[in-house]
Amino acid sequence: MKKSIFVLCAALTLSACSLFPPPYKVPVEQGNLITEEQLSQLKVGMSESQVTYLLGNPMVKDLFKPNEWHYLYTSLYPTPETPTSAADDLILTFDNGVLVTIEND
Repeated sequence: MKKSIFVLCAALTLSACSLFPPPYKVPVEQGNLITEEQLSQLKVGMSESQVTYLLGNPMVKDLFKPNEWHYLYTSLYPTPETPTSAADDLILTFDNGVLVTIEND
């Protein structure tokens, strides 16, 4: 009798982790969420202030390339409710304060 109770307790203890659902993982969003509407409004010839007004501040401004702005977006553990970005890696190049090139992955 004691042996069967011990085996039952051991089985329940060892399988305890598999009886419950996995822990909740919070979706982590980082960077600039750029929508299709914002991307369609972005045009070559815009000034730096117009781009900042439209997209916000860039995620990365390289010290060695001050005319190149990087807008990055990542999402860890995405859920169906997590918004998707139209551009995960958007690189904008300026010349004398005017947008010259738009590179979108």
